[in-house]
Amino acid sequence: MPFEKSFNSDFAKTLAKSDNPEKTLNERLDKMRSRMLELNQAREKMANGYKQVLEGLSEAFPDIDLQDPNFLDSHNRMARALIELSSGLGINDKEIFSTTFPAEEYNNVIILKDISFVSMCSHHFIPFTGKAHIGYLPNVSEADSKVVGLSKLARIVDAHAQRPQLQERLSMDIMKAIREELKPAGVMVVVEAQHGCLNCRGAKKTEATMVTSSLCGKFDTDHKIRKEFLSLINN
Repeated sequence: MPFEKSFNSDFAKTLAKSDNPEKTLNERLDKMRSRMLELNQAREKMANGYKQVLEGLSEAFPDIDLQDPNFLDSHNRMARALIELSSGLGINDKEIFSTTFPAEEYNNVIILKDISFVSMCSHHFIPFTGKAHIGYLPNVSEADSKVVGLSKLARIVDAHAQRPQLQERLSMDIMKAIREELKPAGVMVVVEAQHGCLNCRGAKKTEATMVTSSLCGKFDTDHKIRKEFLSLINN
C-alpha cells in the first residue's frame, strides 16, 4: 500500500521515539490534514494560472487544440508537478540532521560523490539535472563536531535542489547547511549539471555541463586536502 512507504520513512521513526505513540500519531495526522488542504488550495490557484497560460498559447498558435484529451487536465498536472519540484522549500536543515554521531577520533575526509538530483532553474522554471559531490572533514579538536549517516548527505542535496534554484546557490546552500549543522573543520561541495534552459532553448547546447563549487575551512586553506577531494571524486 502507498501509505506503507510514508510510514516506514517518517512515521515509524517518530513513533519509535515517542512516549505516547497514539497521541503523537494523532498530532501528526492533524498537521498532515491541515497541510494537505493548504497545498490543495495552492494547487487550485496555480491550476487556474496554468489554464490562462494554455489559453495564451492557443492565441499565439491557433492550430493547437486545447480540447485534445491530452490537454484537458494539463493545468492540474502542471500545478501538481510544480508543487512536487518545489517540495524542498518545506524542509528544514535541522530536521535532516536530527540524528548525528560524535566525530570521535576520525580526522580524515568523508566523501559522498555522484549524488544525483533534479532541480529547477529559477529564471525559466525549466529543470536542470546533475550530480553533487560532498566532502567534509570532522573537527576532532571540537567537542560539538559531528558526523552523519550517508543518507543525510543525499537528503540535504535533495532538500536544496527541490526548489526554484540557481546552481551557484545550490552548491553554496549545501555547503552552509553541512557547516552549520556538523561543525566540521571544512566542507567542499562540487555540483555538475546540465540545464534545460541551455539545452532546449536559447543557445541549444545539448552537451554543455556547468560545474560549480563551494568550500570553507580546511578545504579553502589547505591545498593538499582540496587536491585529495578533487582527485577522489574524479577517479
